[in-house]
Amino acid sequence: MGNYLQTDVTWYVYRRVLSTDEWVPEPLQKWTATTLEDALSQFKHEAYTFALGKHTGYVDTKAIYLYQGATRIAKVLLDMDSGQLEVWSTSIREWLASEEKLAPKRYPLLEKSFFTTYVKQHAWINTQSVTFVKKE
Repeated sequence: MGNYLQTDVTWYVYRRVLSTDEWVPEPLQKWTATTLEDALSQFKHEAYTFALGKHTGYVDTKAIYLYQGATRIAKVLLDMDSGQLEVWSTSIREWLASEEKLAPKRYPLLEKSFFTTYVKQHAWINTQSVTFVKKE
């Protein structure tokens, strides 16, 4: 057994419904043959889209998730009461350092809009989680 680079990996973005707390089995996004870096960059756009309510697929959504196959890589949770956005990831430092990237059929880039609504600095919750606070 040795290490190998797996290039044919499927990534999924799933969501949990806010009103019922049910898991939606149909993914909102599916990406194949991409790297962790690309998936995190595309998921960053999904996080911005979710937080800003810019896509109808995120209506009545409590949280979104990035999976590599059956393994959870990241979760974004929006606290509706405080407006805080919590991001958890096994690769949180890589997610923070990644550039927002558009997935197919997604537009426009939303980083500027996101940081118009949220404070640019994040707060660490633990070693795998950060939170962004909504501006007053």
